[in-house]
Amino acid sequence: MMDGILLVDKPYGMTSHDVVFKIRKAIGESRIGHTGTLDPIATGVLVLCLGKATKLVKYFTEHEKSYVAEVAIGYETDTFDATGKVTNTKTCLPLSDIDIDHTLSRFLGVSKQYPPAYSAIKVDGKKLYEYARLNQSIPYVEPRTITIDEINRITPIQNIDGVIRFSFSVKCSKGTYIRVICHDLGKMLNSYGTMLNLRRTSVGVFDIASVQSFAEVIKGNYRLLDPLPFLRMPTLVVNDNNKTKVLNGAFLDTKLFSGLFDTIIYDSSNTPLAIYSYDEQINLMRLSVMLI
Repeated sequence: MMDGILLVDKPYGMTSHDVVFKIRKAIGESRIGHTGTLDPIATGVLVLCLGKATKLVKYFTEHEKSYVAEVAIGYETDTFDATGKVTNTKTCLPLSDIDIDHTLSRFLGVSKQYPPAYSAIKVDGKKLYEYARLNQSIPYVEPRTITIDEINRITPIQNIDGVIRFSFSVKCSKGTYIRVICHDLGKMLNSYGTMLNLRRTSVGVFDIASVQSFAEVIKGNYRLLDPLPFLRMPTLVVNDNNKTKVLNGAFLDTKLFSGLFDTIIYDSSNTPLAIYSYDEQINLMRLSVMLI
């Protein structure tokens, strides 16, 4: 049995599900969950929780993410990325660094973003991309609230036969579609936009410098990280009496805790027992995740 976090550099062309399936088969651990999908075109940080750590997936899915993307301004595809069919073209007029940088800055802050037609969001039991591939009408999906904390052009602008290309970095909230940013950027520049490449460089505290290659993991050359320190939660050491309560899933008085926050509980021998969360309705701390 293997418990912990595995950081993998997702290869180009594979879905996140493909990566999980192949690693599960290669290392013989059936309990593997990821904390946020990457499109097949994307590479970079994929956070996998193995064994008992799968109980903690929900805590890591909320983390902020960072990316580096390459965009082409001058045409668009049906998928909003380089894997799709070209649907519109428009020669892009020369744009200065100031034009591009100012337009990118307009994405900063909180906004609403409509998911693309080619996405895995389910409506009536079917994913949006399944409707799109069958040329069926795409069901309406409410726009999602996203936050862009940072967005900056990081390469010089290239203009080749009326198509402008450059790369930008972005730090954003979960659920943000970078290819939609590329698509919307094209519109804002009075043209069309398509994402050419995407690399996820961080998920919360996990960054690209810490990932392991998929090929090495498949060979069995990998290391697991203890997930608890990365949760950045307060901790509580309980006596034997309260340990029994925790093991039975009983409520605990809030007075035992430093605050009304998710808290990791340990016994006197420093063994992690559970994570407790505040229940506002009854003003008590309740069991959220059992760790043993």
